[in-house]
Amino acid sequence: MAVSNGTTSIDFYLDTACPWSWRTSVWIREARKVRPIDIHWKFFSLEEVNKPMNTVKEGHLSSRRTFRTMVLARRRHGEEAVDKLYWEFGQARHERGEDIGDEAVVRSCIEAAGFSPSLLDEALADPSTEQEYIDEHNAISEKGAFGVASLVIEGGEPVFGPVIIPVPEGEEAGELWDGIKLMSTKKYFFELKRTRQ
Repeated sequence: MAVSNGTTSIDFYLDTACPWSWRTSVWIREARKVRPIDIHWKFFSLEEVNKPMNTVKEGHLSSRRTFRTMVLARRRHGEEAVDKLYWEFGQARHERGEDIGDEAVVRSCIEAAGFSPSLLDEALADPSTEQEYIDEHNAISEKGAFGVASLVIEGGEPVFGPVIIPVPEGEEAGELWDGIKLMSTKKYFFELKRTRQ
């Protein structure tokens, strides 16, 4: 849905374990600097999507604590809290190579984001934090999402990606956003892909 001031609202589905989700999130933050974009952070679990095929990897399990922490933070402090936490989790996992399945790493990220490390304990003590991210995952999966990052632009159908490396910055990030936004409105558009080098 478009916001009244011309800002475009998107639901950004993430998994903290996924490097592609991370790069897409860095890009959308760059695009937000040069385009009016309102990001709503949502959760898509690579663990859950791989369970039926018995293809869950150990790395997929590392997102559990981060998901539950972000769910509780979002309830209490809104989207900005998830934005801050995902940034710290992503920096730890994908920039520094730390294990976000490790409680000490999660606590350190929570503190770096400006919250009490006890947020993790509170999130894990509340079973509804797990159910909430799983419900969110299931709801978008039923609409056709199959991986991360998935974007829902202005309430449309979920689109996967973009898969990008390196991450464009400044106006180039905005131009990529313009193209993704346009393509997402075309019902006949299905896929555009090139070979990875």
